[in-house]
Amino acid sequence: MTIKAVLFDMGNTLVKYDYGLPEEVFRKVLFSLGISRSLDDMKKAFVNAEKEAEDNKLLESMGKIKRAEFWHQWDSLVMKHLEIAEHEELAKSFTHSKWMEFVDSRLYPEVKEVLLELKRRGLKVGLISNGYEEEIILVLKKANLERTTFDIIVGVDTIKKVKPNPDIFRYAISKLDVKPEETIFVGDNSEVDYKGAENSGIHALLIDRTEKQQSDLRTIKNLKELLSLKLTDFFHKS
Repeated sequence: MTIKAVLFDMGNTLVKYDYGLPEEVFRKVLFSLGISRSLDDMKKAFVNAEKEAEDNKLLESMGKIKRAEFWHQWDSLVMKHLEIAEHEELAKSFTHSKWMEFVDSRLYPEVKEVLLELKRRGLKVGLISNGYEEEIILVLKKANLERTTFDIIVGVDTIKKVKPNPDIFRYAISKLDVKPEETIFVGDNSEVDYKGAENSGIHALLIDRTEKQQSDLRTIKNLKELLSLKLTDFFHKS
């Protein structure tokens, strides 16, 4: 069977972000609005906000409701647990586009070369990310990668589901008109990316630039390794 398509995760696979924790970015945005909180306070607020978001089903609504509404509710929750007065009103001005002002994204050095070579060889190239489509386009633009590089881009609002749901992977390959066994998916998360792709019948590859993840998974350290892979590389050794 010939490989006809290669799909990628975005963050930490194609794109490297310049921050360690989302709490740090949130703190910077708040500071720009004249509100100062410690990083410890931010971390506690995020933990409590996530618990409440699970209880009230907000996390389950990601992709099912509009991007602005989802982030408005999330931002309001975090600020509520920071005990910021008028958190509902303040969250309306705390747009996710403002968040993006404080986050730089850049491509890993080999990305453009690999994507261009895959397309030169006649393969279809796609992107599947657990972000809203609008966010994905913003990140790609900041990273200086054209949206037209990809034959398909799938976000959480595309079919209102998130990875590792197999329907997301199946949707992508159906739009590309390829079979699961003709497709490779590359991502950095063993559960969300690797197992999500495998459960869809797609060949999975874990990119691990840190060499800290599970060694029993098919792993590459650099995307350039894709260019020398053969289908037999995807068979488990007995």
